[in-house]
Amino acid sequence: MKRTTTILAAASLAAWVWPATARGQNGPPSNSPDSNSSSSSSSSSSSRPKGTQPAPPAAADGGDAISRRINNSAPAQHDVEVGQYYMKKEKYDAAIDRFKEATKLMPDYGLPYKLMGEAYEKKKFLPEARQAYQKYLTYSISSKEGEDIRKRVARLDGEIQEQEKQRAAATKP
Repeated sequence: MKRTTTILAAASLAAWVWPATARGQNGPPSNSPDSNSSSSSSSSSSSRPKGTQPAPPAAADGGDAISRRINNSAPAQHDVEVGQYYMKKEKYDAAIDRFKEATKLMPDYGLPYKLMGEAYEKKKFLPEARQAYQKYLTYSISSKEGEDIRKRVARLDGEIQEQEKQRAAATKP
Protein backbone atom coordinates (compact mmCIF):
# COMPACT_ATOMS: atom_id res chain seq x y z
CA MET A 1 0.00 0.00 0.00
CA LYS A 2 2.87 2.35 0.79
CA ARG A 3 4.42 1.73 -2.65
CA THR A 4 1.14 2.64 -4.38
CA THR A 5 0.94 5.87 -2.41
CA THR A 6 4.53 6.71 -3.28
CA ILE A 7 3.90 6.08 -6.98
CA LEU A 8 0.77 8.22 -6.95
CA ALA A 9 2.60 11.03 -5.17
CA ALA A 10 5.44 10.91 -7.70
CA ALA A 11 3.00 10.93 -10.62
CA SER A 12 1.13 13.87 -9.15
CA LEU A 13 4.36 15.79 -8.64
CA ALA A 14 5.48 15.04 -12.20
CA ALA A 15 2.13 16.20 -13.59
CA TRP A 16 2.42 19.43 -11.61
CA VAL A 17 6.07 20.18 -12.44
CA TRP A 18 6.24 18.95 -16.03
CA PRO A 19 4.37 21.80 -17.78
CA ALA A 20 6.74 24.37 -16.24
CA THR A 21 9.75 22.27 -17.12
CA ALA A 22 8.55 21.84 -20.71
CA ARG A 23 8.34 25.63 -21.05
CA GLY A 24 11.85 26.00 -19.64
CA GLN A 25 10.69 27.59 -16.41
CA ASN A 26 11.54 26.66 -12.88
CA GLY A 27 8.86 26.30 -10.30
CA PRO A 28 5.10 25.83 -10.51
CA PRO A 29 3.12 26.38 -13.71
CA SER A 30 2.06 29.96 -14.33
CA ASN A 31 -1.63 29.18 -13.84
CA SER A 32 -1.14 27.75 -10.33
CA PRO A 33 -2.27 29.76 -7.32
CA ASP A 34 1.28 29.73 -5.85
CA SER A 35 2.87 31.81 -8.60
CA ASN A 36 2.49 35.52 -9.11
CA SER A 37 2.62 37.32 -12.43
CA SER A 38 5.89 39.14 -11.80
CA SER A 39 7.89 35.99 -11.11
CA SER A 40 6.35 34.28 -14.12
CA SER A 41 7.38 36.96 -16.57
CA SER A 42 10.86 37.41 -15.13
CA SER A 43 11.64 33.69 -15.01
CA SER A 44 10.67 33.13 -18.64
CA SER A 45 12.98 35.86 -19.88
CA SER A 46 15.85 34.93 -17.56
CA SER A 47 15.73 31.17 -18.31
CA ARG A 48 16.44 31.75 -22.01
CA PRO A 49 19.96 32.79 -23.05
CA LYS A 50 20.21 36.37 -24.31
CA GLY A 51 19.82 36.82 -28.03
CA THR A 52 17.82 33.64 -28.59
CA GLN A 53 14.26 33.42 -29.78
CA PRO A 54 11.68 31.04 -28.37
CA ALA A 55 10.89 28.05 -30.56
CA PRO A 56 8.00 28.63 -32.92
CA PRO A 57 4.79 26.90 -31.91
CA ALA A 58 3.97 23.63 -33.60
CA ALA A 59 1.46 23.78 -36.40
CA ALA A 60 -1.99 22.65 -35.33
CA ASP A 61 -2.19 20.22 -38.24
CA GLY A 62 1.23 18.69 -37.52
CA GLY A 63 2.60 20.09 -40.77
CA ASP A 64 5.77 21.63 -39.36
CA ALA A 65 9.12 19.85 -39.63
CA ILE A 66 9.42 19.00 -35.94
CA SER A 67 5.93 17.51 -35.74
CA ARG A 68 6.52 15.46 -38.88
CA ARG A 69 9.81 14.15 -37.47
CA ILE A 70 8.19 13.20 -34.16
CA ASN A 71 5.21 11.59 -35.84
CA ASN A 72 7.28 9.71 -38.43
CA SER A 73 10.25 8.53 -36.37
CA ALA A 74 8.58 5.47 -34.83
CA PRO A 75 7.06 4.20 -38.10
CA ALA A 76 10.37 4.80 -39.90
CA GLN A 77 12.27 2.87 -37.24
CA HIS A 78 9.70 0.07 -37.49
CA ASP A 79 10.18 -0.06 -41.27
CA VAL A 80 13.93 -0.36 -40.76
CA GLU A 81 13.50 -3.19 -38.25
CA VAL A 82 11.13 -5.08 -40.54
CA GLY A 83 13.53 -4.52 -43.45
CA GLN A 84 16.37 -5.97 -41.38
CA TYR A 85 14.18 -9.00 -40.65
CA TYR A 86 13.62 -9.48 -44.38
CA MET A 87 17.38 -9.14 -44.98
CA LYS A 88 18.01 -12.01 -42.56
CA LYS A 89 15.43 -14.08 -44.44
CA GLU A 90 17.16 -13.14 -47.73
CA LYS A 91 14.01 -11.42 -49.04
CA TYR A 92 15.87 -8.47 -50.48
CA ASP A 93 13.04 -6.97 -52.53
CA ALA A 94 10.79 -6.78 -49.47
CA ALA A 95 13.65 -5.32 -47.44
CA ILE A 96 14.32 -2.65 -50.06
CA ASP A 97 10.63 -1.72 -50.08
CA ARG A 98 10.65 -1.25 -46.30
CA PHE A 99 13.84 0.81 -46.41
CA LYS A 100 12.31 3.02 -49.11
CA GLU A 101 9.25 3.55 -46.93
CA ALA A 102 11.49 4.57 -44.03
CA THR A 103 13.27 7.12 -46.23
CA LYS A 104 9.91 8.56 -47.34
CA LEU A 105 8.88 9.03 -43.72
CA MET A 106 12.23 10.46 -42.64
CA PRO A 107 14.39 11.51 -45.60
CA ASP A 108 17.29 12.56 -43.36
CA TYR A 109 17.51 9.21 -41.54
CA GLY A 110 20.72 7.63 -42.83
CA LEU A 111 20.46 4.00 -41.67
CA PRO A 112 17.83 2.90 -44.23
CA TYR A 113 20.05 4.16 -47.05
CA LYS A 114 22.97 2.07 -45.81
CA LEU A 115 20.82 -1.03 -45.41
CA MET A 116 19.21 -0.44 -48.79
CA GLY A 117 22.69 -0.34 -50.31
CA GLU A 118 23.51 -3.66 -48.69
CA ALA A 119 20.30 -5.21 -50.02
CA TYR A 120 21.01 -3.92 -53.54
CA GLU A 121 24.53 -5.31 -53.29
CA LYS A 122 23.15 -8.75 -52.38
CA LYS A 123 20.94 -8.58 -55.48
CA LYS A 124 23.94 -7.48 -57.60
CA PHE A 125 22.27 -4.16 -58.44
CA LEU A 126 25.54 -2.29 -58.12
CA PRO A 127 24.60 1.18 -59.44
CA GLU A 128 21.60 1.29 -57.11
CA ALA A 129 23.75 0.13 -54.19
CA ARG A 130 26.31 2.83 -54.95
CA GLN A 131 23.59 5.49 -55.08
CA ALA A 132 22.10 4.36 -51.74
CA TYR A 133 25.53 4.37 -50.09
CA GLN A 134 26.26 7.86 -51.39
CA LYS A 135 22.97 9.08 -49.99
CA TYR A 136 23.90 7.49 -46.65
CA LEU A 137 27.20 9.37 -46.67
CA THR A 138 25.33 12.68 -46.73
CA TYR A 139 23.78 11.73 -43.36
CA SER A 140 26.63 9.68 -41.87
CA ILE A 141 27.71 10.85 -38.42
CA SER A 142 30.38 8.33 -37.51
CA SER A 143 33.67 8.88 -39.31
CA LYS A 144 34.61 5.20 -39.00
CA GLU A 145 31.32 4.06 -40.49
CA GLY A 146 31.58 6.70 -43.20
CA GLU A 147 35.08 5.54 -44.11
CA ASP A 148 33.83 1.95 -44.45
CA ILE A 149 31.03 3.07 -46.76
CA ARG A 150 33.44 5.21 -48.82
CA LYS A 151 35.56 2.08 -49.35
CA ARG A 152 32.46 0.17 -50.45
CA VAL A 153 31.57 2.95 -52.92
CA ALA A 154 35.11 2.87 -54.35
CA ARG A 155 34.92 -0.92 -54.68
CA LEU A 156 31.51 -0.66 -56.34
CA ASP A 157 32.86 1.95 -58.78
CA GLY A 158 35.51 -0.56 -59.87
CA GLU A 159 32.98 -3.37 -60.18
CA ILE A 160 30.57 -1.20 -62.15
CA GLN A 161 33.33 -0.19 -64.57
CA GLU A 162 34.31 -3.84 -64.97
CA GLN A 163 30.68 -4.78 -65.73
CA GLU A 164 30.46 -2.01 -68.32
CA LYS A 165 33.66 -3.26 -69.99
CA GLN A 166 32.27 -6.79 -70.10
CA ARG A 167 29.01 -5.57 -71.62
CA ALA A 168 30.87 -3.53 -74.22
CA ALA A 169 33.07 -6.51 -75.09
CA ALA A 170 30.03 -8.79 -75.34
CA THR A 171 28.19 -6.48 -77.71
CA LYS A 172 31.15 -5.96 -80.07
CA PRO A 173 31.05 -8.15 -83.19
